[in-house]
Amino acid sequence: MDEERRQLHRWEIRKEAKVWLPGALEFSYGFIEDMHLKGMRIFFNRPLPEQRPLKMTFTIGHEGYSIKIEAEIEWSKQETGCYVYGLSFHKIDELEKERMYQYINGNCYDQFQEQWWGMQGQGSSLPESN
Repeated sequence: MDEERRQLHRWEIRKEAKVWLPGALEFSYGFIEDMHLKGMRIFFNRPLPEQRPLKMTFTIGHEGYSIKIEAEIEWSKQETGCYVYGLSFHKIDELEKERMYQYINGNCYDQFQEQWWGMQGQGSSLPESN
């Protein structure tokens, strides 16, 4: 999807993900490049199943944020031995949305500052008012 057509800012995650797909005998491992509350871009070393909607539970990094979703594959491509997917969240419960929001808020604070206030490299302090 072209950047101009995106309705929501994508937060750069760049973390490994442990993914459970119903019916799988083991976890799959991927890499979440970016995400927002309606979708994400994720890399896998093998193709995802053809099931639609795609049901999965994923855990981001080692933080323990486990999020259960149903997603549609909007696009896919092969890139240097990996399968890259653009997923749109088809169904996500309010509790799962809250977990995702908490993860983004806790791990992408610098990106929030840059996106909303145009601040870079200023830590967690807001500018002083005169």
